[in-house]
Amino acid sequence: MSGQTGESAMPAQPIDEAQVLDYLRADPGLLRRHPEVLKALDVPHESGAARSLIEYQVSILREENHALAERLDQLLQVARDNDRLVEQIHRFTLELLAADDLDGVLLAIRDGLRHDFRADVVQVLLIDDSLATASAPIIGTDDARALQLEAAFPGNQPVLGGLDAEHLALIFDPQTDGLGSVAVIPMDEPPIRGFIAIGSRDPHRYHAEQGTVFLGQLGALAARVLRRASAGD
Repeated sequence: MSGQTGESAMPAQPIDEAQVLDYLRADPGLLRRHPEVLKALDVPHESGAARSLIEYQVSILREENHALAERLDQLLQVARDNDRLVEQIHRFTLELLAADDLDGVLLAIRDGLRHDFRADVVQVLLIDDSLATASAPIIGTDDARALQLEAAFPGNQPVLGGLDAEHLALIFDPQTDGLGSVAVIPMDEPPIRGFIAIGSRDPHRYHAEQGTVFLGQLGALAARVLRRASAGD
């Protein structure tokens, strides 16, 4: 008798918040079976007023739908941008292939980047001891400027962003006025070595966080066509 009384008098174990949440997740139909409980639930509003759980859920769904719509718009914009880039590189490739000689290729590079890629300034620099062309600066391999360029833009990765006055003058001189951002694209297709430099007056046009795959491919394409043209193929 006394044992039963002591057992029944034992306090119930408190239910913590995590257990309640786990139970509702395991039985999502619980509140549908008890609409009176659902109706009685109020969620504080940011303004301080209370609203029903259903209203709160609807507002959450609206916010999620808005976020998804914005994400979809971003993906569509990326897809449109990619389609435009594919079309631009296609036209650029055709113009390069149509050029008859080295000077024609250099002209096609500059015109294509200015017109199709909206570049404000385009500079093509070639580092070589034997090329002869009037369409681009030819810098000897032992020239001080060539050594400075190799030190400032080493390797084969395009460099994007803003440059200080010294480096702007190194690669764009005398076309540096008003340039806010640049893309410097190395070309390395032996015996062709050089740089394509694209300058924009917009300081946000080129920045270090941008991808460089497309620009790297553009540089490789230009270098390959230049190599063939320099060999007279």
